[in-house]
Amino acid sequence: MKTMKPLLSIVLGAFLFTYCTPQEAPSETTETAGPSYTFVEAQAPVWEEAIAQIEELANAMPEDMYDYKPHDSVRTFAEQLLHIGGSSKVIANMFLKDVQPSGPPPEMDASSMSKDEVVEYVLTNLREAGEIMSSVSDDALKEETQSFSGRTITRMQGMLLVHDHLTNHKAKANLYVRISGNNPPDYRYY
Repeated sequence: MKTMKPLLSIVLGAFLFTYCTPQEAPSETTETAGPSYTFVEAQAPVWEEAIAQIEELANAMPEDMYDYKPHDSVRTFAEQLLHIGGSSKVIANMFLKDVQPSGPPPEMDASSMSKDEVVEYVLTNLREAGEIMSSVSDDALKEETQSFSGRTITRMQGMLLVHDHLTNHKAKANLYVRISGNNPPDYRYY
């Protein structure tokens, strides 16, 4: 019986050491873990907020002023909105999926479209751009692609450019509403 106690102590010690000490967490790079989407999940609510703000901005301009432009050298308000929607989807496809446009963007005659048609086009394209962005894994965001200037950028930088481009044109459209004598929606942070 005296020899059993040391043996029992060794077995019990080995058991406690093996099963009661903190174990290393499984690595996310194991084959069973799959890709992670941490960044796109974090940016998705920001994109949704941008879409909501574009919709509010579109609704702040009366339909009879959709052809308004503050200067002859710039787009009309409707054209500005159409550009926001269409270009967001094109840029997302280019930088995130390597889908190049098949040619110049189709000419859309904003003057022949109703306010509802313009808004529907913009929102549909912005939602589709959001779906493209949401499909890109964290690992894929590290991949390199080409910018418009031919520079090498990461896909994450490309995604940030989609946001930046939308912000640039949203600010212009906001000014159109203000300069035309209407009240743009208040800006809010996500």
